[in-house]
Amino acid sequence: MLSWISTEFFARSPVLVFPLIALGIFMTVFIAAAVRAARTDSERLDELARLPFDDSEVGSHD
Repeated sequence: MLSWISTEFFARSPVLVFPLIALGIFMTVFIAAAVRAARTDSERLDELARLPFDDSEVGSHD
């Protein structure tokens, strides 16, 4: 009985489109980030990996 009531409620609820839109946006951003990460060349990744160990200073420290 309860499953029939919930099925009818959720079938007619217009609010359920918002989670689907959010899921679509999330999947689009996730796939775009994964493709960008996969297509990044190894030279760029090596440059970014060395960044914390770089001794050059951007600002002056007295």
